[in-house]
Amino acid sequence: MTLNPRERVLRTLMFEEPDRVPLFELFISPEVLSHILGKKLIETGELGRTTAPIEEGVKAHIKIGLDSFCVDTFLNPKNNLKINKNLYVDEWGRLFNNKIRGLDSDFYVGGYLTTPEKYENFQRPNPYDPWKIEQYSRAIKAAGKNAFIIPGIGSIFEVPAEAIGFENFLKYMFIKPNFIKKVLKDATDFTIEQGKICIDNGAEVCMLYDDYAYKHGPMMSPKQWKEFIYPYLKMVANSIHKRGGFLLLHSDGNILPLMDMIIEAGVDGIHPLEPTAGIRLDKVKEKWGDKICLIGNIDINKLILEDQKEIMKEVKEAIKVAAPGGGYILCSGHYINAKCRPENLITQIKTGKKYGKYS
Repeated sequence: MTLNPRERVLRTLMFEEPDRVPLFELFISPEVLSHILGKKLIETGELGRTTAPIEEGVKAHIKIGLDSFCVDTFLNPKNNLKINKNLYVDEWGRLFNNKIRGLDSDFYVGGYLTTPEKYENFQRPNPYDPWKIEQYSRAIKAAGKNAFIIPGIGSIFEVPAEAIGFENFLKYMFIKPNFIKKVLKDATDFTIEQGKICIDNGAEVCMLYDDYAYKHGPMMSPKQWKEFIYPYLKMVANSIHKRGGFLLLHSDGNILPLMDMIIEAGVDGIHPLEPTAGIRLDKVKEKWGDKICLIGNIDINKLILEDQKEIMKEVKEAIKVAAPGGGYILCSGHYINAKCRPENLITQIKTGKKYGKYS
């Protein structure tokens, strides 16, 4: 029996074997999509980059063969604040330079809310901003039953820390811990409300963007993470679960020292299991594969540097070690950045469809 993308993803999250392994990507560079489709999907402007209408992005992802992908609902570029001809601040308080652009984003300069006073005087982002739910609603309408849209609903730690500046944030954890807990609670409240709105408008799975680690390990000790992050992550998971949804977590780097606590907090799926941070999919499957859905682990460096034969080998191995019993969603071990070879992404998708079938 052939399932539709929604059924395929949901069965996998419930540790059932669907008809085949679902194919997902958190983000695909518009540069890569534009190359594949032969159509430009991104423009540049004073207050940051603008992409093609959401409907075009959705149709592009469907056309290349994905079952599921994310649509952000928590960052409205229309709320960016111009500082001068080169700088702008987004609605969370992160400072960007629009004259220094990478292929996928403007250059992050640092935090704009570097003191508690600046933070308190800055208007908080509004989860009830009509634009946010409009993005999601337009995306699911464009997708129909051809793709399963997962809204990116917020960030407890990563984005607020960028707004204050990572160095400041980590320093304040020691000298002003109550301030940091307020920042985390504010971000949690936003994320919970954004999740409620999305679920009330049809979402069944939500994504949280929250990098906790570098390639060598967590940005803070597991003890600090348990004190500062865990309670708020659990609040978000509980809220999503009360409405019948699943919560996925995107966190780059080597998060293995945090995995037991992430699972205990109630996260249903973990992305991207970055192989360049030393995460071995077979070991993760063996230890946690029946407790949390595994998403990712296809080496980005290989998608950039290697040929299609090597990508096919990488995908077949991931399916072999992680797919049995369900609980594995195939995608890259980070995101498809502008340096990735378009033909390698297509090979990843085609190989997943061919060899990811369950008997």
